[in-house]
Amino acid sequence: MILPIDDVVLTLSPEPAGVDDDTRARIVAHWAAAVAANPALWNGTVYGVRAPGTPGGLRVEAGVLRGEAVEWDFASFLAWRDWGFPEIGLRNLFGSALVLSGDGALIYGVMGPRTANAGRIYPPGGSLEPRDRTADGRLDVFRSVDLELAEETGLAVADAELAATLVAFDGPRVSVGRVLCFPGEADDLAAGIRAFLAADPDPELADVAVIRSGAEAADARFPPYARMFAEYLLPS
Repeated sequence: MILPIDDVVLTLSPEPAGVDDDTRARIVAHWAAAVAANPALWNGTVYGVRAPGTPGGLRVEAGVLRGEAVEWDFASFLAWRDWGFPEIGLRNLFGSALVLSGDGALIYGVMGPRTANAGRIYPPGGSLEPRDRTADGRLDVFRSVDLELAEETGLAVADAELAATLVAFDGPRVSVGRVLCFPGEADDLAAGIRAFLAADPDPELADVAVIRSGAEAADARFPPYARMFAEYLLPS
C-alpha cells in the first residue's frame, strides 16, 4: 500500500529494543558468519519503529506519519531480515530518494558487492542512524534522504523539485519516498551518477538502473517496496 503524506514525526523511545539472551547469542553467531562472508559490513546503531497497532505504533493522522522509534544495532536488523522478518513488534522504516528525470524515468541504484544487499535494485536511501537525530529527540527522515542521495549518487536535493512525499507499507518494511524531479533526461542523469561512482574509491552502488515503466521493476532484484514505488509513479 502507498499513501501520499505531508510530513513524518518520529519520536525516539528512551528504551532500546531488547532481546533475550538466547536470541542475542544467535545474533552474535549470525553476525560473525556475515562478517566472515563480507568483511566490509559494519555493526552500528540503527533504529526500528514500533509496528502499527502497538502502543506508539506507526499511523497516518491528518497526512502525518507518526510513530515511536527504538534503538537497536545493524547486526540485530540483519539477523531479523535473514531469518525472514519474524514478528517482533517493529518495522524497518527508512527513506527513499525517488529520482524522477525530466523525461519521466526513475533512477534506482544497483547495490555494490560490499553491501548487505549486493545486486539488489532500489532507490537511494538507508537505515535511520544517529546522525538523523534532531536536538529535540526526533528522527529526521527527510534529512536522511538528502544525505543518502548525495553520498550514493552525488545528486543534491537542492537541484530538484519536490513533487510529492509517499509512504510505502511493505510488510516489515516501511519506506518514506521523496519524489524528486530533476531537470534533464534520464540517460544524462545516469551518466553523471556513473561518473561520480567511478571517481569514488569505495562506492556504495555498483551501477544505476533507468526504469521507464512499472513492469521493468517486476524481477526479484527489486524489493517489493521499490516495485511499488515504480508501479505508482510510472506507466505500466
